[in-house]
Amino acid sequence: MGAAEVELAVAVGMLCAAIGFAIGLAVGRGRQPRWAEKGSFVHKVSIGFATLDRLDAVLLRFEVEPESRLAGVEVDELRLPAGAAISLVTRGRDALVPTGRTTFREGDQVLAVAARDQVGEVEDRLRAVSRYGRLAGWYESLEPSTSAEAFGVRRSAA
Repeated sequence: MGAAEVELAVAVGMLCAAIGFAIGLAVGRGRQPRWAEKGSFVHKVSIGFATLDRLDAVLLRFEVEPESRLAGVEVDELRLPAGAAISLVTRGRDALVPTGRTTFREGDQVLAVAARDQVGEVEDRLRAVSRYGRLAGWYESLEPSTSAEAFGVRRSAA
């Protein structure tokens, strides 16, 4: 085999490899995971979804009504139990992913996520803050639970 024949064989081999690579890309498109190359790292993103039942969680929705003292309260001031969070605030046509410093305004539609076993505690806390404002825990402790206690009458132990 002469030099010309070797050169022709290499050229044909490279052409076949290029054609095979192109066909492989065309056939494999749509079957490969989505990825983005950034610098020398390849980042693969697998996106899935789960119903709240699978997560053992509940999505609560509430509105900051005109008479509510929730207006002016920051998200962190709610002091929701661990496992609960404010996940979305819609204000008119705007949707906000709130931070701890996001302040509720009258008319806000709010979505909160809570673990299923904490729903009652979250609802109680939201009602308290809506009634008493950011100092709800302190004001609740001052309010007598019965009318007898309001007048300082103690009940005898039965």
